[in-house]
Amino acid sequence: MPTSRTLEEGLALARHRVASTLVEATRRDIFPHAAPSATGVWEGTRAGVWTSGFWAGLLWQEFALSGRADDARAAEAWTLRLTPHLDRKTHDIGFVFASSAVLGWELGQSEACRDLALSAADRLAAMAHTAAGVIPVGSQAEVAAGLDDVTIDCMVNLPLLWWAWKVTGEERFLRVAVSHADRTAEWHVKEDGRIIQSVHFDPETGERTREETHQGSGTQGCWTRGQAWGVYGFAAAYRATRHERYLEVADRAATYFFRRAGADLVPFYCFDAPAIPEVRRDSSAAAIVSAGLLILAEHAEDPALRQRSRDRAEALLSALVRGYLTPQGERDRRPSGMLLHSCYNRRAGWDTDHEIVWGNYFLLESLRVWARRH
Repeated sequence: MPTSRTLEEGLALARHRVASTLVEATRRDIFPHAAPSATGVWEGTRAGVWTSGFWAGLLWQEFALSGRADDARAAEAWTLRLTPHLDRKTHDIGFVFASSAVLGWELGQSEACRDLALSAADRLAAMAHTAAGVIPVGSQAEVAAGLDDVTIDCMVNLPLLWWAWKVTGEERFLRVAVSHADRTAEWHVKEDGRIIQSVHFDPETGERTREETHQGSGTQGCWTRGQAWGVYGFAAAYRATRHERYLEVADRAATYFFRRAGADLVPFYCFDAPAIPEVRRDSSAAAIVSAGLLILAEHAEDPALRQRSRDRAEALLSALVRGYLTPQGERDRRPSGMLLHSCYNRRAGWDTDHEIVWGNYFLLESLRVWARRH
């Protein structure tokens, strides 16, 4: 049952959830990954997975809001625990370190985090496939591993390279990121803004061979979190480069998202799932899109596009804060500040009705950006 709470109240609840999660994660010595919507008890591992950078990033965001030295120390400690992930041959090192080590430098001025992020950027750039002009998923990716497959997800790995280029001035980071973004726009984004998750290519020629979805419905379903990764990734590419072509793609993908999200605005896990409305929603997709739209609202030059992006972001945030953030009613005994009803991988049956750490990350990012302007 949706509540009438404000975005300010939503921000307070999201921060409360970071605090309660830190207590639980520290006690159990795990990187929190997902918690069932029914209970709010975190599941995770000591070593962490591709999502674990988002946990450290939540702690850095809390430090940015609190200014407390204890928060910075906790964030840095959890970030540095991710160092072994440098050795994994996967594009997911972008997810891991852009959301953790980069924030450790940008928000906390941690030299150790800066060095870690640059090492990760070196490895991510080295994965680029010269003939195809993209960064493939990689042989050790935790979802859909492969050396001839590129997914829309990787657009949200590129911020690691955009950052490394800005910090070092080394053009190699820029070349890899621009090549990947341009090829992704060509291969994955349809004229109407719809995004396909995966494209395979010939390893010798680099030419596209086929497309599919790993996590949507059927082989061609429009997976809503993939749509969200595209909105955020191209918005971040525009912020980094000021190339109007990335702005256009991000806005076009966002328009498609809103055209198909429905009155609730928080979409089902796949826009094309034949069993809608009897399928899972993915609140994390809405959180990611809101964060991407707020990038456009802050950086686009066109006043109309800025306002449209801000209005859309605030509509999504209101839907999430009122209808998907605990408590949902006076008798709700679950932990406060849970972002309910995210869906990790419906096809594989993984965490299909859960609070998931990246959803919390992008929700807090969005609310933090929103609060700076109000």
